[in-house]
Amino acid sequence: MQRPFNVTLTASAVTLACLAAAFYASPVVIAENMGREIQSYAPVNGGFTSPADDELSVGADSTGQAREQSTMANDGTWQTIESEIGTPEQAPTKDGPTQDATVDSAASPQNTLDPTPAETPTSRITSELPSNDTDRAETEATDTASPTTAPDDEAEDANIPEDLDSPDSTTVIVNKARPLPSDFSPDDLVELPDELTVGSQQVRERAAEATEEMFKAAEDDGVELQVVSSYRSYEYQQRIYDSYLDQFGVDNTDAMSARPGYSEHQTGLAMDVDTPDGDNTLTSSFGDTEAGQWLADHAHEYGFVIRFPKDQEDITGFQYEPWHLRYFSEQYARHVAKNSGVAETDFGLEPAPDYED
Repeated sequence: MQRPFNVTLTASAVTLACLAAAFYASPVVIAENMGREIQSYAPVNGGFTSPADDELSVGADSTGQAREQSTMANDGTWQTIESEIGTPEQAPTKDGPTQDATVDSAASPQNTLDPTPAETPTSRITSELPSNDTDRAETEATDTASPTTAPDDEAEDANIPEDLDSPDSTTVIVNKARPLPSDFSPDDLVELPDELTVGSQQVRERAAEATEEMFKAAEDDGVELQVVSSYRSYEYQQRIYDSYLDQFGVDNTDAMSARPGYSEHQTGLAMDVDTPDGDNTLTSSFGDTEAGQWLADHAHEYGFVIRFPKDQEDITGFQYEPWHLRYFSEQYARHVAKNSGVAETDFGLEPAPDYED
């Protein structure tokens, strides 16, 4: 059925009148009539924003306090209500339950349709994340920073014996500045097997086990070794020193033989090694033999070191003795062999070139 022309004209007029009234009663016009300071109007947020409102919003968001909010009722009048602002940890959702504020609300599709103002600003969420790859790299670098003490330094410290002084310690250092008590004698001396010695020879138990292993390894490589001197008591060392003193005088004797109480042989951890032929017994030429070279290359693998290396008299106090072996245990012997080859230096002790008296 076709509408009468006058009805259509009347409906159009009413429509135009409503639009004009709506424009006149728009929020901007109403706000101006109320004397409010206006910067902009944000339909999504449901109201006006101004510098004062921004400060109030920031304060409420950070403290969780209530703030006043103006809203228009259905009858066109303005009403003032209080709304509680959630804490930054939780934000109200459309359906009522709270949600974790660490979830980025900008990524949620429903937020584009939900007119409820976001109580946790997006800027706060993003500010807690790394701003760029550089910041992330700096954070990772800080977390993985190396300790102030280098691992190599710690390993070196572990290879310095704790006990260099006790007479019965396997790492005791005896030299011209560090004598033993005259009455000291080890309580764990054992006899070495006859096939490994010339005459009866004794060393401490741990040194004896290492000696047998070392001699067996040398034999497997075609090198024959034997022990010609080992433990000496204080009294026995006194007789040897006096004998040399009569033959060579004080200076020469002190360079090649220890005074009683200053000999490593008294520890039960030192021994003099030779070959069965005896062609280089207790001479520096032993170092040039196949047996001498084998000991220089392998003795530390069994806990021994060549105690008086070549050209180290200013530290050890004794001339080169390639036949004189001292047991320290494998860990410390390897440490000495890897470094200077001189126990005093590698264990952090002062040189001992001369007797103190």
